[in-house]
Formats: sequence, structure tokens, C-alpha cells
Amino acid sequence: MAVAAETDTNGPSIYRLVDDIPEVAAEREAVRASAWAMLDRRRNGEDMGSGISELIPVDALSTAHHVLEAGRQYGQDSAERTERWNGLVLDCRRLVGEWYRKRKPEYFEPLRHTYDPGVQDFFSHGLSIRQMTENALVPMPGNAEEEGRRVNERVEDATPEILRRTLGRAALGGQVIRTVSECTDWAIGKYQADAREGRKGTGYGGYVPEIAKVMVRDMWLDTETDDRLEEQIGLPGEWITDSIFREAMQRRNANIDALSKTQRHGSQFLAGDSLMEFVALLDQVASEEWCTNIFMGEEVPQGFVKDYAGFRAEALHRQESLGGMAETVATFVLDLAADGVDRREALVLVEEFVKKLLLNLAKDHVQENPEIAEQMFDEATAQGLQEVVALETQGRHKEAFRRMQEVEAAAPGDGYCGSGSCGLEGIDLHSDAGRSAAERLQAGPGDTVLRDKVRACKCGSKSVLYAYNKKKVNKLCESCGAFESKVDGVKVA
Repeated sequence: MAVAAETDTNGPSIYRLVDDIPEVAAEREAVRASAWAMLDRRRNGEDMGSGISELIPVDALSTAHHVLEAGRQYGQDSAERTERWNGLVLDCRRLVGEWYRKRKPEYFEPLRHTYDPGVQDFFSHGLSIRQMTENALVPMPGNAEEEGRRVNERVEDATPEILRRTLGRAALGGQVIRTVSECTDWAIGKYQADAREGRKGTGYGGYVPEIAKVMVRDMWLDTETDDRLEEQIGLPGEWITDSIFREAMQRRNANIDALSKTQRHGSQFLAGDSLMEFVALLDQVASEEWCTNIFMGEEVPQGFVKDYAGFRAEALHRQESLGGMAETVATFVLDLAADGVDRREALVLVEEFVKKLLLNLAKDHVQENPEIAEQMFDEATAQGLQEVVALETQGRHKEAFRRMQEVEAAAPGDGYCGSGSCGLEGIDLHSDAGRSAAERLQAGPGDTVLRDKVRACKCGSKSVLYAYNKKKVNKLCESCGAFESKVDGVKVA
């Protein structure tokens, strides 16, 4: 059964829900039923290995463990180790890039998932995408919406292979499989409740309810290799609302009015246009419906030149400029893996580490460009950072350090931590003790220096100082004075 990339008389692509193809719908429903069955077994205490704690939807350390394994097996300078290290850096680059543009639109270039015909599965940096989506099938009592999203993602992962097997490569040529992920109602409700009651936002499962952010993913098959590529964009949802999305789909001949938000998330559709062309359609519909000018999901002045190709190029340049920070984060993650940190604790530590790096980046630019802090955190954070810089300029470094601690505690972003510290503390490098610590750590200019109260030294102390950069990590125990240095994850001192 061939499915051509259809167009109407004016040329635009006609969208087709994949479940409108009977044989595809039947296979997708089988995957969906299997996913629900797995989740229900786990709800009943079955199919959990050594326990529910083993099922971690987002595992910050998996790729890092593969880097360490490749280094041991093939050598630190091997192609295998380099490939996996590059994969870890790529993961960290996406993490940093998404947070850097948290409250703004952002584009992310295509990533390749390699197809293994032997197991009929796709892999990213040696990790099974199927396994990742199955690991995410974790019971979440009282949150049926999120459970439904996890099941949807398992079905979404299976869909390219179902389409290739059912329709054939030729039928998919020139088409993408598109998924729209609107911000969940539970995250929006929790954010609104936090705002009403004056609580600091304590994380919303990776969603951005502050702007009801919408994520759009395109996947397509490389018809020569059967690999797939995945491209993504995030849009503020303040103007690109539920009704705008439904109207845009209607204009392309796909009626989704009867579907709930969770059902729409699980309803992939075939399209013959590009991701940016779809964004342009959403902007056009929003501009008409709201009687204003919308570009990339944001209001812009009348006459503004809507350069979608230019936005894409700017996004890639932005992310390239964050490459050094991504490598520092990768060094931190690799160090956590080498130290055998619990995988759930690692989620917390990575989140807080990135937050610290981005707060320092925002502080460095807050005088000339406070918008950087606002897009990553909020206006209150930008104001607080300006106060920190003012104190530093006056030479009042002790007060500046205390104010920075207050700003960090109040800034949104430590989604897994709740209130209080997650174990990573900044060091006042202008104090006598801080200067002494930096000297003993052999910290260089630009190194990130912090105290970690989660990991313990061999002497048992849980107060260890670390200095990180793109390649190196130095560690100093404040209790026994033990010093260690690692480069690319390998101990050198």
C-alpha cells in the first residue's frame, strides 16, 4: 500500500494520521496494549528486576558508563571510546541548549538513530531507544496523563519500523512522521497552583508550563540504511494554543477535534513538508486567529521579517557557542559514573550542576543582556544577578557571595530537588579559605569549583571539593587532604 506525499491544489502538504492506515493502526495498537500491560505489571509489583528503583525513565549516566567501558576495553585513545564520548557530549549539549532557551523558541538539528536489523531496533550511541522507552513505563500513582504520555512514546518509537515494514521504503520517501507534544495539563495545573500560593517552582517533569511550551518532533527514515533521523523544535505555547494546533491540522485535512490532548500526543501524522514549514503554518494560523503578528510562537512587530532559515542558523550557532559548557557537563557526568553514584542521585546532581553553570553564565552577561537570565530562569533571577554584580563591582565580595546563594536558591530549575540543597555548594573564591582551596585543588581560570556533600572520600567524609573543566576533574577531601586528578576520566594523580 503506497502513501504518497499528498498536496492540495495550492500546493501545501496534506497531513495524514498514521492510524488512518488500517494495517499500521493495528500494529500500533498491539504495541500500545503491550506497553499498558507492562506498566500494569509493574504497578502490581511484577516485571521490575530487582525493584522499581531500577526503572529510571531518564538516566544521566548510561552513556557515561558506555564511555568508561569503551576506555577499559579498547583504550582511552580508541575510536570506540571517542565515539561514545562524543555521544555523551551531544547529550549534554542538548540538555544545556534546551535550558539556555527554556522560555524561548529553539531549534535542534537532526540526530541519527542507527537501525539494527537483527533486533529490529534503533540505537543512539549504543543505547537501545526501545529499552529507554520501556524503562520509562513506570507507574505514577495519581498521574494517568503522564502514564499515557510514556505509553505514547513507546508507540512513537515503534512507528517508523511499523511504517517501513507495512508500507515499504518507497512509500515513505519524502515524508516525515510528526509528533506534537503539548505541555501536560498536570504540569500547567501544578505551576498555576505554585504561583497562586507563592511557592517556588520545584520542577514539572521536564515540561515548561510557565509558557506552556510545545515540542514538535519530526522523524524520517534514511531509505538506504533504514536508520532514522529525529529533528526537534520547541515553541512557546502562549500563542500556539490547543485551538491553534487543531485549526492548523484542519487546514491540512487532518481533523483531530475529537481527540484529547494525550490522544493527540499519541497520534503521529505523515507530512510532506518540513518542520519549519509546519512552524510557519502554526504562526500563520495564530497570527490570523489572534489578530497580531506571530513568529516562532512569539509576538513580533508588524512588518517583522519572518526568516525561518535564519532562525535555524542562529540556533545552531547558539548551541555551538555552548559547546565548551556541554563538555564540562560531560566531564561532570563521567566523573559521577566513575564514582559509582546512584543513578537517581545523579539526576539531581546533573540538574543542579547545569543550573550553577547557567547561573554563572547569566551573571557574566546580565549587565548588558539581562534577557539571557530571564529566558533561562525568570525576571527575579535577572534582577538578583544584577545585584550580585553591583556588589562585586564595589568590592563587597562576601556580600555578593551570600546574595548569589540566595539567588540560586530562589531560581527555578532544580526540578528533582524540591527545597534545599541537593548536595552541591558553591565556594567563595574571594575568601581566604576559598583561595586556599582553589590553590590546593590546582584550579585554573574558568574552572568550576564546588563542594559536593553527596559523594564520600575513602576516609568517609562527605565534604569533598571539586574543580571541573572540559577535560579534567580535580578532587580534594577537606577532611583527610587526599588529592586526585583525572583527565578524560583516567586518574593521573
